Amino acid sequence: MRTTNIKGRGFSLAAAHREAVAVAPTVRDYTLAELVDAYSKARCDGSGSRLRKWLDKYGSVSAWDITSEQLQESARILRECGYAPAAVNRDLSALGSAYKWALRLRWAPGGFRSPTLGVPREDEPIRRVDVSPEQIERLRAISLIYPDRRFGVFVSLLIDTGARKSELLERYGRDFDLDRCEVLAPTTKTDRPRVLFFTPETAKLIARVIPNMPDERLVFEGRMRGQPISYRKAWALVTREAGLPDLHMHDVRHYAAASLLRAGVTLPVAAQVLGHSTDVLQRRYGHLETGALRSAQERSWRAAA
Repeated sequence: MRTTNIKGRGFSLAAAHREAVAVAPTVRDYTLAELVDAYSKARCDGSGSRLRKWLDKYGSVSAWDITSEQLQESARILRECGYAPAAVNRDLSALGSAYKWALRLRWAPGGFRSPTLGVPREDEPIRRVDVSPEQIERLRAISLIYPDRRFGVFVSLLIDTGARKSELLERYGRDFDLDRCEVLAPTTKTDRPRVLFFTPETAKLIARVIPNMPDERLVFEGRMRGQPISYRKAWALVTREAGLPDLHMHDVRHYAAASLLRAGVTLPVAAQVLGHSTDVLQRRYGHLETGALRSAQERSWRAAA
């Protein structure tokens, strides 16, 4: 690549900028298919399956020319074809995450706004997860004897941390600190880094199952280098054996949220622990916080009596 050294006397920042642009022009007119392909491979979070349906209609269109009105019409058609409101919302959110990724990297045109932001979300019933601590520990115990021993580690981390599955599956060995029982999730769904905490028992499990954790490799890497394993089949098998065939991986996160609030943790603190929106937790679990606050108040009355 040709470059011109203009540093020194008479240096001009404007001239340097013009020189850089002339030498390496930025090409931003790529298709939605190209954006989705790059995002899916960069994030390794299984979002590609949700994003593929958008490509049938918009794959060859410039990623920046798609409008909110077009996406809203497509969302309506999905509902008419039998997709659940929650599924449509997740599909839109997945597309929005791809756009957010491009914006964070400054790969979108100046002034671009994600078209997903202008699409009203479908009303959906809040999923309530009614699972007991005994059932969760049964799930943990069965997962520990799955042939791929890393799956037991993964499930234990899900239970301990309340993390999203992608926050764990995308972690490298360097992200784990077994002495402090912490794992760093540098990038999350909210684009904010956060620390996940696990128990000393899980730290011992990790040390036993993965004694030589590679710093520069994914801990839960699949057959393809740099790609995490999904554990869908393992999850389906273990939850069935645990008598919880309808339990989703994400439901463990709901269980963690409920456990925090029942223990008396406030919504803002629980939201920080889970890397979640306080509003979402309030809508889903506000009744649990109210119960914990009542119990705390009643304990104070008894102590003062």
